[in-house]
Amino acid sequence: MASKTRIQLENWLKTISVLAGRSVLDIGGSQLPIKKRIQPSEGSEFLILDLENPHEKKVDPDIIIDLNFDSPFLGEDNKTIFVKDKFDVAFCIEVSEYWWNPVNAMQNIYYMLKPGGILYISFHFIYPHHNPEYEDCLRYTAWGVNKLLKNTGFQIEEKIPRILETPQGNIGIQQITNYEGMRRNTSIPFDHIGYLVKAIKG
Repeated sequence: MASKTRIQLENWLKTISVLAGRSVLDIGGSQLPIKKRIQPSEGSEFLILDLENPHEKKVDPDIIIDLNFDSPFLGEDNKTIFVKDKFDVAFCIEVSEYWWNPVNAMQNIYYMLKPGGILYISFHFIYPHHNPEYEDCLRYTAWGVNKLLKNTGFQIEEKIPRILETPQGNIGIQQITNYEGMRRNTSIPFDHIGYLVKAIKG
């Protein structure tokens, strides 16, 4: 059974369409390729970028890169750049929590998108540790999402809060916060548990 946040994510993806004939980068797509999760896109080229050994692989990646590292886009001669300004659209869905170097990862995505290219990306703010062990690294606040995107050259066009909708509300989160005596800023609604973002390469 899919989690509530997964259902919200998949419903959001179903609203997205890519214009015909576009080049699309599916970052981390070896497990669940994006092509069948968005509205049909005739004549567009979809390429999957992933690790050499992703933790779950249903489809082989077309491009093998770890976005955490510096300069992964140079050819063997250290001069040939083979994916600069290549893609019209990039999807980076449920990947950001695995980065340990998010600024470098975002700069690499920026580098691969054409000027004016569109990025669809998801972020978790609250989520328990999950598999694979030792690979789940980061969570993002609303302000962290804004700074990360802005400081790597993106303009946020749309940011949708991920909300856990239950009949009782977010009782568990509130109880933990109250018990621990945590102080929170009230300008951000307390029910945000992540963000779904559309951003444009500036």
